[in-house]
Amino acid sequence: MVAKLNTADPWIKAKDEQPDKMRSLNRTAARITLNGKRHYTTPLPTGPAPSVTTIISETASEANKRKLEMWSKNNPGVKEAAAERGTAIHYGMECYLKGNKNPQIPEEYSDFWSGMPSILDQFQEVLWAESPVLDKFNFTIGADDVARVWGCDKEGRAWAGAPDIIAVVNNKLTLADLKTSVKPYSRKWPKDLEKGSQEWRDLLSGHMKFKKPCKQLAAYAIAIEQPLEMTVQQAAILVSTPVRPQIFKISRSFLDSLREDWCPIVDEYYNQIENCNFYDPHLIC
Repeated sequence: MVAKLNTADPWIKAKDEQPDKMRSLNRTAARITLNGKRHYTTPLPTGPAPSVTTIISETASEANKRKLEMWSKNNPGVKEAAAERGTAIHYGMECYLKGNKNPQIPEEYSDFWSGMPSILDQFQEVLWAESPVLDKFNFTIGADDVARVWGCDKEGRAWAGAPDIIAVVNNKLTLADLKTSVKPYSRKWPKDLEKGSQEWRDLLSGHMKFKKPCKQLAAYAIAIEQPLEMTVQQAAILVSTPVRPQIFKISRSFLDSLREDWCPIVDEYYNQIENCNFYDPHLIC
């Protein structure tokens, strides 16, 4: 069954209390670290909710966690460099979609940015670019200027995150996630290539990278429905690479299947932790 809007969510049921509750909550940072993991403050009774990326990373298989740890050890500084590059391209995207068509992009990332304007021009009416464009959604912004959305399942198990883009494309409300990568992403598993070849390894890596934002989009699509009361009709993954920009379109039917897959991931995450609905404010930074 496809995950749907949780009408029992206290946030939805207490509409009259929403403005006062968010004004009080937004006097503090929206993005916090709790027990070493990224969380976001929410108006839900359970308090801060784990980020979508926290849930995805914590529910990865032990084998994948070991591979990632080994890769980081063997490639010192690469992860940090990728984060800096991602921050620069996301900044450019936000500026561009909010009206600044010539954002200042550091020279070392010019190849990653050069193809992005033509893709971003496809977003006809922008509602959100890193943060709300429309004033009516400003209640999602915390004291740290971070905007977030949040959702929960029927058991009240919550998650939260910061979408990249919400906009209208061809009269459809579209949710998009922006990634940067040295090599292209791939929608398909490289089944027709010689296993172990360089091309096979590159496509396999690209396919594995493609799967993570699919999970993120499913989680954000549900979370957007709850506080923003909008229904996403399609989604997209935008990939900035030095070779060429990529756009992967996600239909509503595929998005529905991804939403179904998200529910067991949330279930697994909350089964892994104890006292998931309790937090110690002394552990927050």
